[in-house]
Formats: sequence, C-alpha cells, structure tokens
Amino acid sequence: DKTNWKQKCPTFNMVINSIATYFDMDIKATRCNWYQDSSDWKPFHHDASAVKEDKAKVQNMTVGVSFGKTREIAFQENNSKRMVSFPCPNGSAYAFCRDINVNWKHGILPIHPDNFSQEGRISIIAWGWKNQSEPPK
Repeated sequence: DKTNWKQKCPTFNMVINSIATYFDMDIKATRCNWYQDSSDWKPFHHDASAVKEDKAKVQNMTVGVSFGKTREIAFQENNSKRMVSFPCPNGSAYAFCRDINVNWKHGILPIHPDNFSQEGRISIIAWGWKNQSEPPK
C-alpha cells in the first residue's frame, strides 16, 4: 500500500471496490499475493490487527479473494491447536472478523511435492472496518 503500483492496476482496484461494496467495509489496507506454483504456501499467522493496537482500532475484518489454483485456507485455534480448513477455488472469497483473528491463526496449507502443479494462484486481501455487533465484555 505504500507504493503507487495500484494506480496502474484497474483490475485490482475493481476487486477491492467490489469487496468494499459487498461487505459494506471501509478498507484500510490491501495486499496482492502471488503463489507462483503449488510449492508456495503461507504459514499460520495472525493479521496485524490481532497484535498491534493501532491496527486493531481501524481493522476488525479480513476478506480474501482467490483466483487460480484451488488451495486450502486453514485456521488453527491458539490454545488447542485444532485445525479447520476449506478449499478456496477460483473466484471464491472468505471473510473473518476480529475474534477469529485473535483466537485463531490462519494460513494457506502446503501441498505435498508429489502433487506439484505449475498452476499458480493470486489472492487479494483487504483489511478494514465493518460496523458490527460486538459481544459484551
């Protein structure tokens, strides 16, 4: 987001604007991830708003949109380490809010080398604010 590459990418902006409209979300940050082939993956992590107070004040929702090869997004619960995952086929989207980001890590699962594919994947991620009901503290 700190560079001006997005000004020259109308397709990226169209996807971001569609996310903002569909989810009624005020987008604060974005990312474009390119998985060149099936050997690329993303380890479990929390988004910044789970660990940085300044981000938590303006980001309570994450949306990801997937283009290309189907990959598995997985969520791992912090305490028990139990895991759930689901496929993200071409054109699909997933979203989660603050409590999931704080209590669960997420990532893109690796694919076993025996199942290598040269087919790649692009994911577009948006972080931002969505007005929503918060549980009592």
